[in-house]
Amino acid sequence: MAFRRVALGVVVLVLAVVGPAWGEDDDVVVRYDNHKLVRVYVGTWDQIDQIHALGGLLMSEHEGLGLVDYLFPPEAMPGVGELGIAWKVLNDDIQKAIDAERERLASAPPVDERDPAWFTDYKNLDAVNAKLNAMAADRPDLAQVFDIGTSLQNRHIYGIRITGPGTNKPAVQFNGCHHAREWISVMVPMWIADKFIYEYDSNPTIQSLVNSVEFFIIPVVNPDGYVYTWTNNRLWRKNRRLNAGGCYGVDDNRNYSVGWGGGGSSSDPCSETYRGTAAFSEPETAAMRDFTLANPQIVAVQSYHSYSQLFMSPYGYTNSLPADHDIFMEINEASHDAILAVHGMQYDYGPIYSTIYQASGGDTDWYYDATGAFSFTTELRDTGYYGFELPADQIVPTCEENFAAALYLAQWAASPVKISFPNGQPTQLTPGVAESLTVKIRVVGGTLDVNSPTLYTRIGSSGGFTPNPLMALGNYLYEGTLPATPCGKTLYYYVSAATTTGIVGLSPPDAPTNTYQATALPIVTVYEKDMSTNPGWAKSPNTTPNQWAWGVPTGGGGEYGGPDPTSGYTGSTVMGYNLNGDYANNLAEMSITAPAFSCAGLAGVKLSFYRWLGVEQAIYDHAYIRISTNGLTWNNVWQNSATIYDGAWVYQEFDISTWADNMPAVQLRWVMGTTDSGWRYCGWNIDDVKVWAADPNGCPADPGDLNCDGVVGFGDINPFVLALTNPAAYVATYPDCDIMLGDINGDGNVDFGDINPFVMLLTS
Repeated sequence: MAFRRVALGVVVLVLAVVGPAWGEDDDVVVRYDNHKLVRVYVGTWDQIDQIHALGGLLMSEHEGLGLVDYLFPPEAMPGVGELGIAWKVLNDDIQKAIDAERERLASAPPVDERDPAWFTDYKNLDAVNAKLNAMAADRPDLAQVFDIGTSLQNRHIYGIRITGPGTNKPAVQFNGCHHAREWISVMVPMWIADKFIYEYDSNPTIQSLVNSVEFFIIPVVNPDGYVYTWTNNRLWRKNRRLNAGGCYGVDDNRNYSVGWGGGGSSSDPCSETYRGTAAFSEPETAAMRDFTLANPQIVAVQSYHSYSQLFMSPYGYTNSLPADHDIFMEINEASHDAILAVHGMQYDYGPIYSTIYQASGGDTDWYYDATGAFSFTTELRDTGYYGFELPADQIVPTCEENFAAALYLAQWAASPVKISFPNGQPTQLTPGVAESLTVKIRVVGGTLDVNSPTLYTRIGSSGGFTPNPLMALGNYLYEGTLPATPCGKTLYYYVSAATTTGIVGLSPPDAPTNTYQATALPIVTVYEKDMSTNPGWAKSPNTTPNQWAWGVPTGGGGEYGGPDPTSGYTGSTVMGYNLNGDYANNLAEMSITAPAFSCAGLAGVKLSFYRWLGVEQAIYDHAYIRISTNGLTWNNVWQNSATIYDGAWVYQEFDISTWADNMPAVQLRWVMGTTDSGWRYCGWNIDDVKVWAADPNGCPADPGDLNCDGVVGFGDINPFVLALTNPAAYVATYPDCDIMLGDINGDGNVDFGDINPFVMLLTS
């Protein structure tokens, strides 16, 4: 790479350095005049070597196959064009943005640490530390500054502990700036701390969380590198270790022990992803390790990075999925939704490996494997044009949207008992038939009382709940029984479990004030295929190749997101998109369509099936479920937005009533494509497809329910007397009811012989 270096106002010689990193002394100031931020589509690892040879400096968080951002000197651009890969210039001269940022910061007036205007621009390490001290001084009852250790250059790594009165609480850690140039990753954890301190008295949600959770906020993990970006090289990534051979810096986020030395990290001391000589060789990562291990109450960790707008969970070093993948995805999705709701900004989500690239030796994997904490990495704004020079006017919006996700994670961590339903929950029951319910119960930061998991049920809207112990199945799974419920009646239920220290978890959280419910109604099955035989669905295009086929999946592939299944959810066969392994790249849209079925006379139509899905985020690959009522116009019932890899058979249920209710001809279509990525996933596998609705005839009224309100009670006394004494008046008063509901003894007449049976119905 060739660039101009300026030190003490003197222009020095232009140096040419091969590779994406170089040795830099502390008295060297680096400029990037006319350097271009370029997004390239990397198809092979050889192409990465060629990019390095051209002087490409890694700008993305990770490096691998797919879309990666690099900074190229102007003289390298002809060589980029000769690589034969797709590329796009995002920023034609990155130094202009750096110069504008420097000038703005140099001319900015002083701002008090307590002033909200503190967040209108970036702050150096001294300003960050001053604000930490100011917050602790303002609220010593809530906050204390702590020191986890020192960096290579003996700078202190400070954090702030925030919590309200009380002890024995779960803790959440927020950290930023593993990578020095990611300035926005400093501002977000500082915003979180500011909100917790200064809105504690005025915001009931914040006060409740601060009282129930202990927060550790470490805004600058890599202080030496951060200072260097303010003084010498705005785009410096690593710490400031002088390596053998003269190159500087170890990537602190490749220096943790889990997966250390694997793909997505480098043994080259000049590389931007140099992992160091050994796991925890760097004082910054060793300090983070020691601090976390000394605080086993930490149940969740959020690490902030930039840029790409992603919310990610383990793993990064392997495509294997963690045992708690379902919980991780629940949190990922909820955090995505919380961020989106603030400013409409889209953050894709999923495991690090499949959502961005392989990255080994990262902190997120270590926190989960070494401590059991649920750990996450957020790539903050933006998606490319500004790179690390995110404009100052985006600091506050970025902080606001990520604070919403931080609140969700804190609320999640506040209750150590996690209850979920991996096979879904019924909304309708078969009348008179008991049904099983699978529950997953996991305790974080504590131990489950093995005798506590209980399912509480009640038929009808009044009366007490009946406790029913849940039976342990192993692997955090439990089974309960939803009791046989009479036709037309509603079952109310909730689940409870507790830790050995007596902390109770409920699902839903405010039970029994609010509960889950399901109504027992006869079901009409409109269409059903268990895939034990070929359903004969129509392919489009009806040419070869079309990846859709019926048969036994081979379990092949597994390049990203793991292998396909080796059998269906029930039986051996499925309808699948590429039964033999991972689907290819650059494929056109292909679909499989079920024949038309009638939903005439039905309301509340639903679609259910089991899926095994692996698909990359929607900007690359596409998956859909579509519906049509005329065979010509198709509407999306569902489409992917983020990267999804189920890793197991997952129950799916969709309300398709908007399109299907009372329609004489309905068709469903599963779609895969287009695919446009360097990564291959397994695509779709589908089993046990069912379309159903409640019987429009409903449940027959109970004998004695003379006012037809669904309940035999004292409200039926006057109608019963009227049916006995004046049948014509009864019919006129209750035109929608059947007078024969008064025939309690079943002799075919409504007469005085029904009085005693009616009284028995009311009283017993």
